[in-house]
Amino acid sequence: MRLGIDTGGTYTDAVLFDQEEGVVRTAKSLTTHYDLSVGIRDVIGRIDSVADEPLSQLVQFTSISTTLATNAIVEGHGGTICLLLIGENSNALKNLALKTALRNDPLEVIRGGHNAFGDEAQPLDVEHAKKSILHHADRVTAFAVAGIFSVRNTRHEVAIRDLILELTDKPVTCSFELTSKLDAPRRALTTVLNARLIQPISELISATRTELTSREIKSPLMVVKGDGSMISADIAATRPVETILSGPAASAVGAAYLSRRPLSVVSDVGGTTTDIALVHDGAPHVVRDGALVGGFRTFVEAVNVFTVGIGGDSQVSFDKPVTVGPERALPLCSLAKKWGGVIDVLENQLEQTAKEYQGCFALQRRSSADTSNFSKSERELWAMLENGPIVCEELYKDLRRFRALMRLRRLDLVDLAAFTPTDALHVLGKIDVWPSEASELGAKLWTRGFYPKGKPRWDSHIAFCNNVMEAVVRQSSKALVRAALVEHDAKAAVADFDQILLDKGIDDRKDGVLNVHFSFDKTMAAVGAPADSFYPEIAKRLNTPLEIPEHFEVGNAVGAVAGGVKQIVTGIITSPSEGVYRAHLPSGAMDFKDLEQAAEMTKKELEELARKRARNSSAADFEIFADRRDNIVHVLGNFKVFIESRISVTASAKSLAEE
Repeated sequence: MRLGIDTGGTYTDAVLFDQEEGVVRTAKSLTTHYDLSVGIRDVIGRIDSVADEPLSQLVQFTSISTTLATNAIVEGHGGTICLLLIGENSNALKNLALKTALRNDPLEVIRGGHNAFGDEAQPLDVEHAKKSILHHADRVTAFAVAGIFSVRNTRHEVAIRDLILELTDKPVTCSFELTSKLDAPRRALTTVLNARLIQPISELISATRTELTSREIKSPLMVVKGDGSMISADIAATRPVETILSGPAASAVGAAYLSRRPLSVVSDVGGTTTDIALVHDGAPHVVRDGALVGGFRTFVEAVNVFTVGIGGDSQVSFDKPVTVGPERALPLCSLAKKWGGVIDVLENQLEQTAKEYQGCFALQRRSSADTSNFSKSERELWAMLENGPIVCEELYKDLRRFRALMRLRRLDLVDLAAFTPTDALHVLGKIDVWPSEASELGAKLWTRGFYPKGKPRWDSHIAFCNNVMEAVVRQSSKALVRAALVEHDAKAAVADFDQILLDKGIDDRKDGVLNVHFSFDKTMAAVGAPADSFYPEIAKRLNTPLEIPEHFEVGNAVGAVAGGVKQIVTGIITSPSEGVYRAHLPSGAMDFKDLEQAAEMTKKELEELARKRARNSSAADFEIFADRRDNIVHVLGNFKVFIESRISVTASAKSLAEE
């Protein structure tokens, strides 16, 4: 038996899966961000309580998928990092995406780096590196190291990495460990994201291991990568960026397994995001050039997923029309389940004069935090929240506390609770999970129109909730169409004219001279807890058959155990001078006089490395595939100029070495 676990922004799901029988048991619990182990313990306990035998005797391996990495990037959360950029590169320093990803975290430019052939461009300034590391060590959760042409010579990045490990206890990510491709700014961006994600993904792995150990489940622990394959938890802990789009990849694999019919698209509707994966020939399409997440183009090979901040727990914005997302909020009904006093507060607010930010609360997302780097206002706010949720209208009166709230929220330490689509579903009677009274009170507060003057007011709180439902349907439908457009043209942008076509094609009112209709060529599948509430209407708007398969609410957890192991390693061969072929390998650079000899040695070392990584990921009976692509330019007739050769080796296995 296999135990599949998916930890999302809202729910933690689990399935007990048999390769012959399929899904045997399922369970859902709330994701407990303040302590992930609580939600994991609860969901595994639910599976264990209904299993025929103790899980310790049934489970042969465990695999987890997660949207934590994706959500952290989309919402701008995660740890504080320091980027050490080796060798000044104006393109990297001016790159807007890198600056955005780095936020206000420290950046140090260290003299050093190499050229395109791997030769040292200038000596590494070790003393400057030491001073920078010691200066920032107490202020960050991890370091990121990216050097100019480091994929052609890793020596300077390795030297900085060794210094960090010698001088601090902080984790470090080197860019050469994540990709063999050039483009220094994008490689640095990917490294920054990886370093920022180490803390949340390590916490998830640690929480899962703790629970497995407590139940005496002695199985290998795997993590789903963004391409749908699995890697060992130890590798995932050091290379967490490879788990971005892990949840969407698992949902695509799970939906394809559960549907067993030709699909065009899979939508995974979570609490924070909707992840749209396009399907080709029964498998999700993998982007080899690098996944796009939260507006950042990375070097991570992952499922071609269009991620948007629309989910059951998206924060509703008071606008015309109503909009949802991309920020997540804790539903009022969920808050009231844990804090019964919330209903009394909402009732009192409803009796008062309408004020801005009524129906909104702040609360701790975690039970503890290192406050040593907090400002005075942040420490005061954290202390205020220790006794439970507080109303936002009080916080927002003080600009210092407001700024403190926004920073602690960015650091994933504080949650906002407000009206969400989940609340609207409770008010409309479509679901009944938590106290609907809190949702209804919240809807009535919003209906009063307490935000800036001139905003619309609704005839009733029911009408307001229907507007929230319509917002989810419209925004999700547009996202699906845009995902299909981007599939045809990666640079596709929605101009004003295209926006009009989108509006007319998705609007359920067909009027005017021109009518626009959209449809997908095959069936659309939807998974995730809110899928059956929203997607029948979305499929209708898009004139596309819909399948919501059995066990749709735990589709990600099914995908977590339905895939296999895949490890890909790549090496580059260049020619620094005539008659010399330089193999740039993970172990270092080697020169050869013959291209075929260089290619054979490169292939041999990469195959051994791929086998080692596959074995470390518990793969059994894996196959090795090698791909070589030479870049040779023809000039002056038959004269050939060798540019480079790229060799990739893949170790792939469907079965695991089960204990």
